[in-house]
Amino acid sequence: MERLRFDNLDQHLLLKNGNFLYRVPFRDGFAVLKVYFGTRTWWEYARKSLGNVLLCNQTSFMPRARRRTELDCLKLWRDAGFRVFDVYEDVVVDGLPEDGYALFEYFPGVKFVQYFADRSVDLEHKLAAWKRFLPVWHRRHQLAIERREPRLIHENGDFKHVMIDGDKFLFFDFEMCFRSRRRVREFVAREILAYLKSMSKVMPPQESDAMIAQAVKSYPDRSLLEWTWNFAFNNPNPVLRLARYLDRNLKARNQKPTSKYNVALKLREMLA
Repeated sequence: MERLRFDNLDQHLLLKNGNFLYRVPFRDGFAVLKVYFGTRTWWEYARKSLGNVLLCNQTSFMPRARRRTELDCLKLWRDAGFRVFDVYEDVVVDGLPEDGYALFEYFPGVKFVQYFADRSVDLEHKLAAWKRFLPVWHRRHQLAIERREPRLIHENGDFKHVMIDGDKFLFFDFEMCFRSRRRVREFVAREILAYLKSMSKVMPPQESDAMIAQAVKSYPDRSLLEWTWNFAFNNPNPVLRLARYLDRNLKARNQKPTSKYNVALKLREMLA
């Protein structure tokens, strides 16, 4: 095992977003050190975990559990042929909690949220990139349904968690995932809406409409696109259906044009 020690990690801080992410010198370049501890109290971790497990059908929010989930998902996605960060498993970082951190490949790629929000990139190029992405996206959704594998759904999937890597697309952020094998189709619909909502928030309306229209034209499974409306408005589970009714009618943010509900309606109109 290779051992690393950093006397002052603060100088390498890259991001604090529920974890601590550090861009650290490693071998002849850099790596990303992700520390799962330290941003919340134990009570906050436990409370969030209870909500995840009991209400949201998700995995635990506890630090070691998030690390374990992330590493398992990275291997699963990589073995299925999807581009994810490499993991340096043969490294120990002194001074950090055991099983409380991971060392990842550092890749300075452009995120979807940056590329598609860039007004200097014309719509033609954005649509071309989106068309390349759609079959990759669908293949993962199809695998998840065929295998009844909820871990192949991007729980925190949106335009902030995909990077462009040449002609490939790099996915990241797998700390939590869904658990039910019976609800995979519903989780796929949720992910589709999350991506389209994220896209609609960063692009002008005429461009996001063109992107949704391209998805209707090029995404290989129309039935999965149609299921997004069921997810938002007509879930087979009456408890979830009532919860979503209350959610869309009581929260002001869900009245915005870019809310998941209005995006679902727009997608349904285009499908029709």
